[in-house]
Amino acid sequence: MKPSGAEDQHAVTAQNPDPPQIPRWGKDTDQSREIGTSRSDASIYTDPATLALERDRMFRRTWLVADRVEAVPNPGDFLVWERLGQSVVIARQDDGSLFAFHNVCRHRGSRIVSEGGHCEARRLTCPFHGFTYDLEGNVVDVPERDTFDPAHLEGLRARGVAIDTWQGWIWLNFDPENAESLPEYLGSLAAEMGWYGMDEWKFYGGNTWVAEANWKVVLEGFLEAWHTPTTHKKTVRGGFDVARSSFATLDRHSMMVVPITANDIDSAPKPVEHRAVADCQYLVFPNTFVNMFPDLGNMISVFPIDENRSFAQGWVVARREAPEGVDYETYDSNMRRSLGLTDRIMAEDLGIAAEIGAVRDSFAAEGNIYNSLECRITAFHREIEKYLR
Repeated sequence: MKPSGAEDQHAVTAQNPDPPQIPRWGKDTDQSREIGTSRSDASIYTDPATLALERDRMFRRTWLVADRVEAVPNPGDFLVWERLGQSVVIARQDDGSLFAFHNVCRHRGSRIVSEGGHCEARRLTCPFHGFTYDLEGNVVDVPERDTFDPAHLEGLRARGVAIDTWQGWIWLNFDPENAESLPEYLGSLAAEMGWYGMDEWKFYGGNTWVAEANWKVVLEGFLEAWHTPTTHKKTVRGGFDVARSSFATLDRHSMMVVPITANDIDSAPKPVEHRAVADCQYLVFPNTFVNMFPDLGNMISVFPIDENRSFAQGWVVARREAPEGVDYETYDSNMRRSLGLTDRIMAEDLGIAAEIGAVRDSFAAEGNIYNSLECRITAFHREIEKYLR
């Protein structure tokens, strides 16, 4: 099966495997010593050539979170997604599937559309000369057709982008002919995160941010939790036993389990179902952070703008049913308030990222060292290096 967005097929939806019960808390589950400590050179955050390699060899070949499925709910709805210097149309088809294609006219290279919306006629027209496309990217009308070489128009269509959905999220891959399927790419992370069933959760909203720092600086702030007592002392007032966090890699991805003090993880039935009692934080490689509580989830994807600036988009989802003993009105109100808390926490994280960015050209900015509590950053750098070789 080819990935969706390839030249000759439609979108497909990833199927969630039944998640096995893999212990992630308890004796012999922490991999921090195995992952180890490391150091990095400052140039990985400041060198334009490094960013160019990341863009062409990594971002182009990996599955990336684009948005929630709620962004294109109805047939004829379409979204214009623009990151990494790419512009992509994501369109809901009449059969409910999704299709994605490059938002680049095959005539003279203009964007076909500048913003998303609803297309009742299922046609998108380039504003330059009027080439018209259907919602699968096929060229269906060419003005002055008889003035073109017929061979140049035969089978003409916008270039496809692989697209899939999983857990209520839309995913893209810019290498449709060679991409592994999304389930294959997610590997064991699919079973781990599939436990939550986020495709059934309620989407509460989200936000976007621009950071004055390299994209890795921003993302790495989410790959460890021991900055929480200092960076987030105004917003996160205790409640987490950060020093006892447990770490693991899952193929190219990673996770950590942070005990919630109110839940007393040590008293939970054995083997501990970590997802039901702890704050579980995941990296979906290369650029998406997922922070999961038993009833609430935050996802944030970080993309480079250039080597010194980055763009982040976040979403908040939560279970539709209130926990036992909590009335729904109170629960729903708390979930809505979590949007504001996410913004305040992000402001603190991005403030630190800006402080790092402010001294990136310092003669003393030689590089970083990472301890065992930052082992997921070490694993992250090693995975990037595999793509850049």
